[in-house]
Amino acid sequence: MTIDIQDLTKTIVGSLTGLVEGDITDYVDFAEKQTKALAKQAAWIASTAVVPFGTEGGFDDREELDWFLENLEKMSSNFVKTIIALTIITLEKAWNAIVGAIWSAINGVVQPVLGVALPVPGARI
Repeated sequence: MTIDIQDLTKTIVGSLTGLVEGDITDYVDFAEKQTKALAKQAAWIASTAVVPFGTEGGFDDREELDWFLENLEKMSSNFVKTIIALTIITLEKAWNAIVGAIWSAINGVVQPVLGVALPVPGARI
């Protein structure tokens, strides 16, 4: 028995395509919601900041404006950290899909002869 290179290639590409399409759709939806919230907050801060402090429709003082700006910065930072974490998860899923397909093919040849399957490597990401 041998490994069919074309079949293995199709298996790997197919698993990656399904993985990426599903995750990308989820990530785009998430990113759109988050960026819309950030944009709304930024627009509100900007429109409120141009009104003199202490008057109706404006911030009470510079301290209040700074508080809202700091919170917007934290929201932005958390959004970026979430995107990074989601990217790492996607990379690990890709690793698992690739290695799983390759070792499955190898073990399809090796296990009948050796009587044992070769261990699948763990994630290195």
